[in-house]
Amino acid sequence: AKGGDLLAWCLLAALEARQRERGLMEVTDLRGYSGMAFLYDEDVTGAFYMRNTPMPLSIAWISARGAVVSTADMAPCEDRDGCPTYPPAGPYRTAIEAPKGALPLLGITPGATVTVGGACAART
Repeated sequence: AKGGDLLAWCLLAALEARQRERGLMEVTDLRGYSGMAFLYDEDVTGAFYMRNTPMPLSIAWISARGAVVSTADMAPCEDRDGCPTYPPAGPYRTAIEAPKGALPLLGITPGATVTVGGACAART
């Protein structure tokens, strides 16, 4: 945001390969969280897909420096082979999925710096 505005939000975290593979499959309620962060220990370039994911999502790929690499809107796809893939424009360290259209509400826009980490308030 202009002027160095700071926005903070809580995301579900996919830290392990098993969690990243599952992502938001079969999820229809984020239980108060703003989305999900997929965190990697090194730069990766893999595309995302929406197999068995009923909710339309937007995704932002974030570089190790916190820059927005690119974003995409992703359409739901049933549990089948051949779901479309959504590739990033370059290497990323974090991917953030949120309900479709919500990335600007989180301050994730071109030119923004995104920092992932810290504690969240407990969600119920």
